Amino acid sequence: MKMHVFLVILVALARVSVQGFDLFGSSRSLVNNFEDARNYIETQKDKVIEEWSSYMEDIKLSSSWTNFLEDKENPSLEDPDVVLSVPAMITRRGYRCETHSLISQGYVLNIHRIPQARSGGDTPSNTVILQHGLFASSADWVLNGPGKSLAFVLADAGYDVWMPNIRGNRYSREHTTLKSSSTQYWNFSWHEVAQHDIPAIIDYIRERKGSDTKIAYMGHSMGSTMLFAMLALRPEYNAVLRAGLALGPVVYLSHIKSPVKTLAPVVANAARMNVIKNGEFVPKQSGFGQMMSACSSDDVDTYVCKNAIFFICGTDEKQFNKTLLPVFLSHLGTGTSMKTILHFAQEIDAAGRFQQFDYGPTNNMKIYNSETPPEYDLRKITLPIYLLYSRNDLLSSEQDVDKLYQDLETRTEIYLVPDPEFNHVDYLMANDAPRLLNDKVLQFLLAAFADHQGPDRHMGTRESVRQYKASRKVLNT
Repeated sequence: MKMHVFLVILVALARVSVQGFDLFGSSRSLVNNFEDARNYIETQKDKVIEEWSSYMEDIKLSSSWTNFLEDKENPSLEDPDVVLSVPAMITRRGYRCETHSLISQGYVLNIHRIPQARSGGDTPSNTVILQHGLFASSADWVLNGPGKSLAFVLADAGYDVWMPNIRGNRYSREHTTLKSSSTQYWNFSWHEVAQHDIPAIIDYIRERKGSDTKIAYMGHSMGSTMLFAMLALRPEYNAVLRAGLALGPVVYLSHIKSPVKTLAPVVANAARMNVIKNGEFVPKQSGFGQMMSACSSDDVDTYVCKNAIFFICGTDEKQFNKTLLPVFLSHLGTGTSMKTILHFAQEIDAAGRFQQFDYGPTNNMKIYNSETPPEYDLRKITLPIYLLYSRNDLLSSEQDVDKLYQDLETRTEIYLVPDPEFNHVDYLMANDAPRLLNDKVLQFLLAAFADHQGPDRHMGTRESVRQYKASRKVLNT
């Protein structure tokens, strides 16, 4: 495109600017300079007209003129949720959304909040924290839309919904002193999140809403891991929360059926030998990161990407929503640490132990004063717990969930999702989520918030708990 006409004017103004700088501020000098500029433009008039005419002819010849009136290409997004942020996903569906920020160990944590139902009204007192799992974000709780996704379901059921984002993911990437490219930034696993971040989030909510606010915590996958670690490390929070719900609980991992199990011993041993460099796991420029990006693109190969998920999490064609796959994948892989992955690998290889990070015998002695890492003491958990699991979940096996159920010495309810094909990601995107999952979640929450037994409501003799569990039958419906 020829732009001589504009250059002519710029040159003229430049001449005025340069010549108009008069050390003595003479007004006559300024008049002369403007006159020079006018004469310069006059002498260029014919050339300006010629260039403008040529420019307009170029537009006509290229047929670009009609682009102002019509666009043959469809400008609409096939599914806006593929590119929208979580607050935008929530707002476009008619719900109010807030973003709250707090700092924990220098990490700037951003929490997305739905403070009321879509119909409006006052903010409820009863509060639910929804904590996402590995490679995820708060998007997990809204991607299936109103009526199915738990964030919307709970908001419409009268709960104040808070969805934290774990340190290092796309919404909690900032740090007050560290660069996200540094190894120091990524020196954490879910242990540090459980010990510092989750308590900080609970404290923030109570400071904002009042210390008497009733709060329940619900975690999916790693979100449940952090719940149990927090209650063991910071047992004072047993008396702060009303209940803990674990969807696809990930605590004991000895019997998982996912193919990732075959890699665990090698990775865990490498971690103990300190031969794996810490940092971000699966950055976008890596091979696996590029594969993830390819699955998230407009020309996503549904068959390949779908089966990659089924391979790791369990096959479930019935509950699989093909149109939701690009949305799910576009919000997956939002950032985590290598140390988090290594910690999970160690859990798989730990022979039924729920333990802190294993730095190897020498470093363990320096950190723990023991050659082996300490276990999280589940006996310290007194909070009422609700375990929701499924038989086709390759990352949360029935045997491991049963062991967790038996080891918890608090009042515990357990629910088997009544679908033999229900897998690890179906908690987030199942077609029949209302019938299979949401109704039971609402039932559990109603019971948790209706419990008015006083400050010692969680306590009971260990023998009474054992008797309760001995008489408790696993729910199948």
